[in-house]
Amino acid sequence: MKQFPPSAVVSLVLLGATPALAVEGGLETYLLGSRDSMAGILPPTGTYINNDFVHFSGSAPSLSMGGAVVANPDLTVTLYKLNATQVFDGSIGGARLGFNINIPYVWSDMDLEGEVISGLSGNLSDSQVSFSDITVSPILGWNQGNLHSTLALQFFLPTGEYSTATVDVDDRKIDVLSTGKNRLAFDPTYSVTWFDPARGLELSGAMGVTFSAKNDATDYQTAPEAHFEGTVMQHFKNKMAVGLTGYAYRQLDDDSGSGAEGTKDALNAKSLQAEVYGIGPIWTWSTTVGKVPMNLKAKYIVESGARRRFESNKAWVTVGFAF
Repeated sequence: MKQFPPSAVVSLVLLGATPALAVEGGLETYLLGSRDSMAGILPPTGTYINNDFVHFSGSAPSLSMGGAVVANPDLTVTLYKLNATQVFDGSIGGARLGFNINIPYVWSDMDLEGEVISGLSGNLSDSQVSFSDITVSPILGWNQGNLHSTLALQFFLPTGEYSTATVDVDDRKIDVLSTGKNRLAFDPTYSVTWFDPARGLELSGAMGVTFSAKNDATDYQTAPEAHFEGTVMQHFKNKMAVGLTGYAYRQLDDDSGSGAEGTKDALNAKSLQAEVYGIGPIWTWSTTVGKVPMNLKAKYIVESGARRRFESNKAWVTVGFAF
């Protein structure tokens, strides 16, 4: 079994798992689409449990990995995320206080057609099932009339499974998927919601930047990642709402370190700066189960304009409860 050094650029990582394009692993640290309807509202004091089910799949163009060709990688990822928020009584400096924790569990599969290294070619596959990186976030919330806002200070902890890529030529096996990023990251995100209860019109937006530590295993420094999410919703008296949600993502600089330089050499690329855009419909409904408030949400986002990263279609269902 051959273990590749960082310069070979064959390691794939995941908040999902993707081919090594840019932002080390081809997918952002912050899961795009996480904020949509009512993003700027910190709810009343209490405990809130969301169960997020996310599924996305797609393909990437032919890639050069360690000087060899990997043609048409197809990736499928299913993610369950336990999302728990505690909102506390009282305030600090005029801001209400909450705390959130996200615990994701990931199922990922990838199929490859082409040559991975000299002597290993044809149809190959890899899969990974394990926990991904946990996120913890203190949250500050404000409101003034119909205008609401929050500031979340998100910390991505390197708790997910991670290993550098290996290839077993004799047995025709590859191990290139990981569910963790193997590095700390920090993401301050500011969200705003304007909601008019009389008309049922909602406008929500969120803006954040992810700052990542270096991945010491690959000597790869991911550049800051800016993300914007926007949502327009019309709420009805039957407690349903429909609208559009979307996002834009772009790195603010180029990745660095010997791992990034090795990636550039392998891909014959001048830059690894990544970007992508997504948009799609969203539906929500509020009801009760017994005496427990329950919220349902479903959305489908189609990505486009991806550069130096994976591009996918994303289905997302959330079942939430308030206590």
